[in-house]
Amino acid sequence: MTKLFRRFIASVLLIVLILPAGCQSANKSKSEPGVPVTEDLIITIDTRKQYQTMSNFGASDCWSAQFIGKNWPESKRNAMADLLFSTENDAAGKPKGIGLSLWRFNIGAGSAEQGENSNINSPWRRSECFLNWNGTYDWTKQAGQRWFLRAAKQRGVENFLGFTNSPPVSMTSNGLSNYKDVKTSSYNLIKDGYSGYADFLVNVVKGIKETDGVEFNYLSPFNEPEWDWSGNSQEGSPATNSEIAGTVRLLDKNLTDNNLATQIVVCESGKYDYLYGKSDKPGCEDHLNDFFTSASPDYIGDLHHVPALVTGHGYFTTTPEAKLLETRALLGRAVIAKNTGFWQTEFCMLENDNLVGGGPGKDLTMQFALYVARVIHFDITSANASAWQWWLAITTSDYKDGLIYADENPNDGSFTDSKLLWSLGNFSRFVRPGSIRIDANSNGTGVDNPTGLMISAYLDNRSKELVIVAVNYSSDMKPFKLKVEGLNVPLFIPYITSDTRGDDLKPLNQINSADKLTLPARTIITYVGKIK
Repeated sequence: MTKLFRRFIASVLLIVLILPAGCQSANKSKSEPGVPVTEDLIITIDTRKQYQTMSNFGASDCWSAQFIGKNWPESKRNAMADLLFSTENDAAGKPKGIGLSLWRFNIGAGSAEQGENSNINSPWRRSECFLNWNGTYDWTKQAGQRWFLRAAKQRGVENFLGFTNSPPVSMTSNGLSNYKDVKTSSYNLIKDGYSGYADFLVNVVKGIKETDGVEFNYLSPFNEPEWDWSGNSQEGSPATNSEIAGTVRLLDKNLTDNNLATQIVVCESGKYDYLYGKSDKPGCEDHLNDFFTSASPDYIGDLHHVPALVTGHGYFTTTPEAKLLETRALLGRAVIAKNTGFWQTEFCMLENDNLVGGGPGKDLTMQFALYVARVIHFDITSANASAWQWWLAITTSDYKDGLIYADENPNDGSFTDSKLLWSLGNFSRFVRPGSIRIDANSNGTGVDNPTGLMISAYLDNRSKELVIVAVNYSSDMKPFKLKVEGLNVPLFIPYITSDTRGDDLKPLNQINSADKLTLPARTIITYVGKIK
């Protein structure tokens, strides 16, 4: 070895020895998989990069409201209404309720009046109808549901949606609110009955406005039209795309003639796949393209009362994780390509999942709450949903379908909240109508990890607030630093929902956005900051 070469080797070794330890470890972590990165996790919120404008979070009055809202003691009704609708805080700053911003009212078909002849086994799943068989209207019907309708308005709910599962039984082709044993794709309506059905819906909008002081912002005249509804569990009817489009055209004209501002939303597809792809019923599929492509014979995108919006249900798309992610990514791309909005309008647990089991069995746990929070996150961030609505606000069933669980007693009983109620509140109470979803990203494993950290952020120009919803699905705490770009938001108040008793949107101490923060394991925290 020459003297010159020995000097060169010595110089290289000296340079290596004096390199900062951080540089050495960073280089090592990039070249050797499995070596942990020592740098802090930084969550960056870029307020300048904006996505969809949020419309609402909601739930429906099916079916328990008809008894509870009419017969139960008023103190219990008000307590449940506070849990669902209130945006007030108690003396400690804890929200009294989850502040739903949309209430879904089931416009019944009349199976309740038919009783045991209705082909619906349980009286809790039958519904009254405002329209009598002789063509007159009775506005004393659905009194319990209308109590909750008024209670929602009194507590500041701004959006109301009336939806039907079936036409009135006096208008159906078989005199029932579902098909007893006939499997078909056709709508259960008498011949030439579409104009009368449109008249009925408009009369309900007018009647509710006059008797209860509530005007429906939205009408949803069809529900899960891909299913044949040939069982005996509830009101329901299939419908083809052409039947839907024809009815919507008549309804649009009727609303205009009556100077009503109500908008029509379609068509509450039973699965996301049907919005952009095929179903097992020809003529009942690809709703996004069929209704919003101008060359389609079923095009309704040019109607005055029809927003550029599709609605669908998240059923049978959440397990396994790959399906959860893929289905929502496909839907999100289809919605953006068609330049429409998307609402998720009904979800509860129907399919079996090894994490939470299937639908049967009441579940008040944080495990189930986190499962649903994951669905909400990806519906919003991947499928581009601007609204998210749970199925039953109050349930009396031993099933994973309620925010509040009540006794199956038509006159009185006990009730309890669930962790699911409060986890939905981490979104609904703070992400208010008109908020704009903005970009959230990180320098680590990302903010869309279905088994780890999921973070979404929202800018509320009306209240001058920045809202960050952080879901930690994992069993490890997540320390991180927060970086907000584009606005000055120095302080945040965190609201936590966790497995700990009392952690139900519990407010924590105010934090400085420059501090290092920690997201505990298996928790949801909403950070609310005032913009300076």
